[in-house]
Amino acid sequence: MKKLLMLITVALLFLLVACSNNSKENESEQPSENTEAQSNKGEGNEQKTNEHAGGQMNDLKLELQKQDMDVGMTIENNEIYSVLDEAIKADPKMGVPNDFSLYPFDISVNPDGSRSILFLAINRLKDPIKNITFDMTFGNKEGEYIYENEKLVLTEDEFGILNPDSAIPSMLDVTPEQEQLFNRLTKDNVHLEMANFKMDVEE
Repeated sequence: MKKLLMLITVALLFLLVACSNNSKENESEQPSENTEAQSNKGEGNEQKTNEHAGGQMNDLKLELQKQDMDVGMTIENNEIYSVLDEAIKADPKMGVPNDFSLYPFDISVNPDGSRSILFLAINRLKDPIKNITFDMTFGNKEGEYIYENEKLVLTEDEFGILNPDSAIPSMLDVTPEQEQLFNRLTKDNVHLEMANFKMDVEE
């Protein structure tokens, strides 16, 4: 991975709130339905997070994807998980209280030389969730998109169950042109929109 020293800064600058529709009709606590990126309100987001840092929000924990755990991968023996774990330990109150949030974290170099954008999905809801799906448009406010209506699917078979106060990584491949656009994003011009968000709540 590159830009490792910037990971925490990037995560803070690109705090993005996903829209959420709880699949349980009788659920008393509904996630936010905001589908617009909150990056142009970065200071407000940091204040919202910090307000809950005084013991009201538990420390965040990193979870392994189920498919990684099944092949014996651990946080300690994998570079990406190790870097994410250190970043979370440095900012354990990361995330949006009572909501699901998504952080575009960094560019990851894959073993075959290809590259992916590493996202961190964070569950600050009170229930474990699984089978998370949504359509994501991600790019800048000028209408240049890295992904447009890209369907993200975090299935239980591959990702497992995302527990409360936990985070799990997800990666999407990028072309060299998409990577260049990603590197030009700032907290002032980034745009992320989510639609058709669905999830299952673990009983």
